[in-house]
Amino acid sequence: MNAKDLIALNNEKRKQLNEHNRNYYEDMLVYIRSHLLLSEQQSEELLMELLDHLLEAQKHGKSAEDVFGKDPKAYCDELIGQLPKEKRRNIYAFIGYLMIQLFALITLATGAVELVAELFTDVDDTVYLGKEFVLFVIDFAVILLVVAIIVLWIRKSTFRDDSNTFNNKVKTFLVVWFVFFIVFGMFILMERLVPEFGYRIEAGGMVRILFGLFVLAMTWLLNKKFRITK
Repeated sequence: MNAKDLIALNNEKRKQLNEHNRNYYEDMLVYIRSHLLLSEQQSEELLMELLDHLLEAQKHGKSAEDVFGKDPKAYCDELIGQLPKEKRRNIYAFIGYLMIQLFALITLATGAVELVAELFTDVDDTVYLGKEFVLFVIDFAVILLVVAIIVLWIRKSTFRDDSNTFNNKVKTFLVVWFVFFIVFGMFILMERLVPEFGYRIEAGGMVRILFGLFVLAMTWLLNKKFRITK
């Protein structure tokens, strides 16, 4: 079974756990999956083995603590140390795939905004390819940084004490909105700071939307053929 099939099977089999064991196991699952540089296939196979082991123990009246101990983080760290890293070519292919998809989504979004704006005012359809390329690279780098920060935050908060759940949820909400406004502000600031340069073309809203859809279709076909996202 490939990683995608293992994830789907895990989601189904996890429903057989009681609430306590499921919460314990899902903390382990999130923690292991948050280590993005590990082999996804090997990680999912390990998680399935852990789940099967826990389900078997549950049938005999045992809890997750009885199976994995009272320090799940230490137990997971030991397992993670034995897992292989994802192949570099797979990592590079996945990053490239994400970059192309992001480019398509940005093109679609800007095209849609411009198409609506054209209904109310005159819009300059001029696109400077040099500026667009620099903005795209900056946007992608910022998004990668935000994803890395979120993953690290999830990893550090996985096994925390849930005795003050409401405060934790409020803190999470505030952090998410703070990050959102910072990132949104950076995008607007970069748009103003980066000068117009490079080859100039005319591309209206509809042109951008059609091109964005074309790129998305191409990424879907490539992913279907080469299974970039497994």
